[in-house]
Amino acid sequence: MLYFKLENGQDLAAAVQAMTDGKKAFRIWEGDTARTYDRRGLCTCCENIQADADAVQLRPDMDADALRNAHRIAAARETVRTKERRAADLLAMYSHPGVMLDYIRRELLSLVNVAYHSSGKIEGCHSVDGCASCEFCQKMIAAAGHNPLMICGSCYAARDAWKEIAWRTHTLNARILSTVLFTADELATLALGALCRINEDGDTVNEIHAQNILRIIVTHPHTHFGYWYKNAPAVATGLAAEGYTDRASLPDNVRFVHSSALIGFRVQPCWFDDYTFTVYPDAATVAEAVAAGAWECNGRRCRECKYHCYTGPRAAEVIDTAELLRCSKPDRARILAAYNARKAQQTV
Repeated sequence: MLYFKLENGQDLAAAVQAMTDGKKAFRIWEGDTARTYDRRGLCTCCENIQADADAVQLRPDMDADALRNAHRIAAARETVRTKERRAADLLAMYSHPGVMLDYIRRELLSLVNVAYHSSGKIEGCHSVDGCASCEFCQKMIAAAGHNPLMICGSCYAARDAWKEIAWRTHTLNARILSTVLFTADELATLALGALCRINEDGDTVNEIHAQNILRIIVTHPHTHFGYWYKNAPAVATGLAAEGYTDRASLPDNVRFVHSSALIGFRVQPCWFDDYTFTVYPDAATVAEAVAAGAWECNGRRCRECKYHCYTGPRAAEVIDTAELLRCSKPDRARILAAYNARKAQQTV
């Protein structure tokens, strides 16, 4: 069922005609009046109910392209909501005492989204994402409200929430992978290519999430992984639970990238890190970091660096990767002032 709602002045008959595609039933709200139409555009029900939160707004001035886009959004929302509801039902059954049915696990894993990126920064890569709505990320975003140097205050994943379906899909990923610990055989069924980024959006939620990611890495030995994270305790605990105790024991097809929570200040590396990733406040601070030995990223497409953070050599010394903060001029000035103040304190 596709859901739409009319703005005042929108013609109902025209909206029905525009939304009828011969494939999907749909519902249109005028205020609190909902009319349900079959796939041929024939009204089958009329009732007085409040508009659904997933209903797509239809405006009087929408052209043919805008109407087609509204139809695509409604269809995508229907798909992701169906998955959300099914996952909620399965997780409720899974958490019931004594229930460990294999079919529940298999179906839950089938709801985990593996994205392929045909354009953008990580063009040519798959990704298995969490979401910035997870508890860890929300805690970090809240902390950023009191500290302008917290990078989570400039969260790209949260700021790009226009990608609503991706946001909801990644939220579902995080919920499933942080709740159910899958076996290696189960995770081996995920389809991945030569390169995969872990957490393009979001972060590692907890130990279970980290264990699942590590098992995905081990069961796909021909895929090179870049594992981005800030939640170091969760990743470290997951590594220990999977039996990794030193660098020599780590899978060779993964590079761990530890993102700094503070703009302009490199995080203290963990024992398993291959890279740290620091966002710097302006071009001058990026240049200083590069002069000191950092790898310059600056938002370039990963293919331009030949996927350095996925396939680079596992060196004894952890390398910093420097990226320029993407923000408005007023935000940059505010953040740079906070950066300079903190730097001055460190040199006192």
